[in-house]
Amino acid sequence: MSVAEILEVTFEEITTANELFCQFDAHHGVLFLDVKKPFSEEDFEVIFNIIEPYFVKNGELRGVIINSKKFPYWKGAKNRAEYLNFAGNNHHKFKKAALNMGGFFTKIVARVARGRVHPEVKIFKYNQIEQAQSWILEGEVKSV
Repeated sequence: MSVAEILEVTFEEITTANELFCQFDAHHGVLFLDVKKPFSEEDFEVIFNIIEPYFVKNGELRGVIINSKKFPYWKGAKNRAEYLNFAGNNHHKFKKAALNMGGFFTKIVARVARGRVHPEVKIFKYNQIEQAQSWILEGEVKSV
């Protein structure tokens, strides 16, 4: 393998107290979220602190992959408001959003989101991470 074929990719990884695993690929501008519980206020702060410096420096991220066995509902009205506020303030920062989760509510959310939020939204089965990443990166010009 030649030096030109080697691409150093570094990932920023954080796991919150709420068990949200965040992995950010700054080279490709892709955020991966592995969700075990409903999002907490701290989760939103961690996500924002990961994406905001990239967004300020480079503009729009290529995408976000949200991987969860089921739609990560919220805990009460305050948490729902935080969730909707975060989504409303940050959806324009992503080109694509892959929802890797099952359930009927996920389909409803994706259908409502299409045409109302900036990122293109697509549903994948839980743990179809490679397929979601390929979809987000399709059409990318590789510079080595």
